[in-house]
Amino acid sequence: MREVWGWDFGDLSTVTVHVRRLRGKVEDDPARPRLIQTVWGVGYRFGTTPRQEAV
Repeated sequence: MREVWGWDFGDLSTVTVHVRRLRGKVEDDPARPRLIQTVWGVGYRFGTTPRQEAV
């Protein structure tokens, strides 16, 4: 975190907690996230959900 922010940003679990809270707000099933995905060893990425087109 120091390399990103230039100062101690707190505990690394701070990011994990914020991501969990975001998932609780935006995911249909936070236990199986589709919008905010974890990339182990790298970080997080925003996924997409295919939209259904009106017929």
